[in-house]
Amino acid sequence: MRISVKLGGSLAAAVVAAGLLASTPVSAATRQVSANDNRTFTPERLLAAPGDSVHWAASGTGDHSVRQNAGLFDSGVPGPGLNFTRTFSAGTFAYHCEEHGNRGMRGTVSVPPQVLSAPAGLPFTVRWAAAGTNTGNSFDVKYRVGSGPWKAWRTNTRAKSLVFGKGGPVAVARGKTYSFQVRSGSGASESGFSPRKSFRAR
Repeated sequence: MRISVKLGGSLAAAVVAAGLLASTPVSAATRQVSANDNRTFTPERLLAAPGDSVHWAASGTGDHSVRQNAGLFDSGVPGPGLNFTRTFSAGTFAYHCEEHGNRGMRGTVSVPPQVLSAPAGLPFTVRWAAAGTNTGNSFDVKYRVGSGPWKAWRTNTRAKSLVFGKGGPVAVARGKTYSFQVRSGSGASESGFSPRKSFRAR
């Protein structure tokens, strides 16, 4: 992708690799979700990055709560003035209000892992959690090369990121696409696997 920048009356062209832009980490953000008295969460579906926080707050006076379906996080007994925050690791986190979940008050936070790499860097780092994460403390990480089968890379690891292609599981080759999915867990509780994150090695 070519970006033209005007500098001092002249044009300077900066060529930026789209793969590099996609792999550059961004600062952690706090995303807001409203718990509404019409028994909905707004937004109902949220896409975040590892290290981002989600803050749920009541928009009215009703009794509400936030509970991940498998119990990875729980704001407690439903009550007025919901004010609850979690800092996310990678996974798909379906949740509900304990008071109104059976009447449709449900939501999902989806967090794909990140790929961090220098331009033309081989191998590369995959990151699925950050300091302060409190949506799980162990992670299952799987990968695939191109359209091949999914394979386990790490199971029940406590690492928050690892270098892919350094000491395994495969040697990274330029021009190939590598995809990753991650699931967060704590004890018997776990998220679903994250949306897929794909990266083409350059």
